[in-house]
Amino acid sequence: MYVSTKFLSVEELALTRLLFENSLLFAAFAHLGTPFIADKFFSKFRDDESGHNGILPFLLGLPFAGGILFTILYLLCSPWIQQYYAENSPLLIKYHILVIPFTLFWLYLAVLEAYCRNNSRIAVPNFIREVFLRLANILVILIFGFGWISFELMLWLLIASYGLALVSLIIYIRKLGKWYWVKPNSKILTWPLFRNMMAYSSFTIFGGIGVNLMLFIDRSMLAGERGLIQTGIFIIAAYIAGVIEIPKKAISQISIPLLSTALGKEDYEYVQQINSKSALNQLITGGLIFLLIWSSIDEIFYLIPKGDTYKEGKLVVLFLALVKVFDTGTGLNTEIIVYSKFFRYSTYLIIGSAVLGFLLNVLLIPHYGFIGAALATMITTFLYSLSRLILVWRKFGVQPFSRGTLKVVLVLAVLYLATYLEPDYALSKWSAMVVIVLRSAFLCLVFAILILKLSVSQEIEAIFDNVKRRFK
Repeated sequence: MYVSTKFLSVEELALTRLLFENSLLFAAFAHLGTPFIADKFFSKFRDDESGHNGILPFLLGLPFAGGILFTILYLLCSPWIQQYYAENSPLLIKYHILVIPFTLFWLYLAVLEAYCRNNSRIAVPNFIREVFLRLANILVILIFGFGWISFELMLWLLIASYGLALVSLIIYIRKLGKWYWVKPNSKILTWPLFRNMMAYSSFTIFGGIGVNLMLFIDRSMLAGERGLIQTGIFIIAAYIAGVIEIPKKAISQISIPLLSTALGKEDYEYVQQINSKSALNQLITGGLIFLLIWSSIDEIFYLIPKGDTYKEGKLVVLFLALVKVFDTGTGLNTEIIVYSKFFRYSTYLIIGSAVLGFLLNVLLIPHYGFIGAALATMITTFLYSLSRLILVWRKFGVQPFSRGTLKVVLVLAVLYLATYLEPDYALSKWSAMVVIVLRSAFLCLVFAILILKLSVSQEIEAIFDNVKRRFK
């Protein structure tokens, strides 16, 4: 939020993020559904004594074929890509080919993260993705900002950091003693099972592409229709709102193996338990982050470099943040559908939502620019979340809401209204920082007290009791 906006122009920032986000979109196709195959079928191979019956070489082989196929298709489509961005985003044309190495690193990171997840190891992979890669990005941009390297070399170093993350993940798996390089067990990996895997992956591929289209099509179309400056404004606003989803990602990573096992046994009572607890705690964390962001949004834009430009995206933050809070509060509906016998419905919903999002962007971006892109994403995400919620309720009798949900919403509303009682003050860099710290500390403290007093979450109460015992 600070380093990127300080040392990169709006166009350069938009370019770096587009390369990264487009690689996520293409990786969803190139990995051929391998991470989903690992999550759904790993239990059939699980056996440390036999090296998990050789599933690791199988999981690494599929993306290799997918990566080659993606590279060929991308090179064939290169003339069309250049034509689309030539008028409004010519800078993107010069570097668009860098999407290929970005994508190849991303697809193997996704596969190895799935392998770690199914070995009940998520802390280090999450650290690599959420901390190491962010710190590496900051370092590379600082080196560029100090004038020590060119912009082109900076992009190559950013790509290299993802390669280093991949190597680090491989070393970690080897340190765990889980790098089992043995031939797949033909008694388990039979032809019928392989066909079942491929059928499942074919649906999840379309689902993955649909999800990433929903997430990133808006900024790609903005770059083509309105240029990189509007894209940069939209991306920074989306990144501010995106912080809300970080707790959800961690909770879903923990829950996926549990859900997959429970759904396989048709233990829907346990699925309900996991879903309602996850939804409640996601709403608590996501709602608090939204409260902290939106109550200090003016100070945030004042403090970041080029804030006068980026603050034009204030409404983008609001639209995207609100729908993300709603999405986090609806629980693990995506995971429940994907890892159940109704996984095909997930693909249908995602494809429908991706098409809707594309049409809304085509309709709204020419008239309203980045505000139109935000509206398109908000409407699409809301309808997608609502449709998943209804599907899970109808098929499994599982829904995420409880009395705790209403309590959390009321607490958030009361605390936000309380921010209007603040006195006015003269805005400066020091006053903005002090106000953000004091306001955030007050909101966090009161929020925590109310959540504990109202007995909203057993998990949060357990954490609080554990911390209290440690202090005693």
